[in-house]
Amino acid sequence: MQEEKTKDQLISELNETRQRLAQLEEREADRNQTEEALRNSEERYKKMVNAVTTYIYSVEITDGKAVSTWHSRGCFGITGFDPEDYVSNPYLWRSMIYPDDWEIVGQSIKEILKGNAVPPVEHRIIRRDGTVVWIRNTMVPYYDENGILVKYDGLIEDISSRKQTEEALRESEEKFRNIAQTAVDAFILAERNGNVIFWNKSAERIFGYTEEEILGRPLTMLMPEQYRQAHQMGLIHVHATGKSKYFGEINEKQGLRKDGSVFPIEFSVSMWVIKDKTFYSGIIRDITKREQMKHELEKLATTDRLTQVYNRTKFHEVIKRELERAKRYGHSLSMIMFDIDHFKKVNDTYGHTVGDYVLQTLTQIVKERLRGIDSLVRWGGEEFIIIAPETDIEKAEVLAERIRKGTEQYIFDKVGAITISLGVAQFKKEDTEDTFIKRVDDAMYLAKQKGRNRVEVSV
Repeated sequence: MQEEKTKDQLISELNETRQRLAQLEEREADRNQTEEALRNSEERYKKMVNAVTTYIYSVEITDGKAVSTWHSRGCFGITGFDPEDYVSNPYLWRSMIYPDDWEIVGQSIKEILKGNAVPPVEHRIIRRDGTVVWIRNTMVPYYDENGILVKYDGLIEDISSRKQTEEALRESEEKFRNIAQTAVDAFILAERNGNVIFWNKSAERIFGYTEEEILGRPLTMLMPEQYRQAHQMGLIHVHATGKSKYFGEINEKQGLRKDGSVFPIEFSVSMWVIKDKTFYSGIIRDITKREQMKHELEKLATTDRLTQVYNRTKFHEVIKRELERAKRYGHSLSMIMFDIDHFKKVNDTYGHTVGDYVLQTLTQIVKERLRGIDSLVRWGGEEFIIIAPETDIEKAEVLAERIRKGTEQYIFDKVGAITISLGVAQFKKEDTEDTFIKRVDDAMYLAKQKGRNRVEVSV
């Protein structure tokens, strides 16, 4: 019996032990939950404190001195100090002001003591942990019946983020200005209405206006008169659609300098919008030298080097254009071909230098007798062609005879008088370029066969 009892007691004690362990585990779980809740609460509190960006304060004044201060609980998140710290030390706030900013804060306090309202002050403070933050301090003074300052309340706002953004913008703008000011091309910014708001040194050099002269003035000042109305209409179109044929393209037009001179420019334009405000930027290059070089290259490609009249390449360009015009509108078109008589004898007797002189002088004699619409071409060697638009066969013959006489009457240095033989032909509707040339060439050789120094007409 004793043995059975002992067994029952052991089972009972074991059950009691299990119950106590279960209770302990439950209490441990409750304690862990409580600790977790406390940690979460503390974390939320820290986040709330860190999220505080404003708080209020009040300063009591006696005889022009702060005798007590009160700061709301939100001060901790911004300054790192508790409200009690300010109660125990009324001048704590003064010691927190960043040294370089004390003058502006002190000036505001002086104005308040004089009874003057002051605008919000933006300055830096040093937090309890030594870090520096920007704040906006708005002070509202209170005066007694005698006009003596007795207290002032204030609102402190943490504006560090805004200041960081402003500083980043300043740095970005400074970088932009440095890049723009060192650019070789003109860099111009304009607002929505087309008035200039930025003007770099290259723009000043290219257009002649200083920054002071051009800021706030319309872009049309930089355009010849014929472009201005189209520019204004273009702005209206861009405002309505946000699109322009000039965006994203390199364009060529003419610019207008301050001195009134017109010059060729290459430009690109873009548009962007910031906070519902539209701006335009333009990069402009003076291409005067490039155009001059282009013109020179074109001239070299189409001009005879010795006589400076058109060469065969230019001839084909001009005759093609004139043939198309004559066919389309039925206008008259004639050609004159001429050759220097016995020119080989000139070269053999006097040398090629004198021969070159004769060719150069002859072209001048001929050009003096031509109209602006006529084209003189060196066909090869001592042969030349004149393309005479709006000229029938009778007028072309008269022109050829005038050139023949002018040449015959001129006395060339060393050589004396020389003569030329000329052929004349008028374009016929069945002519091609080749048949037209052959007919005038045949007429010239007929003039040579008939004794030279004469004009023959192709019928």
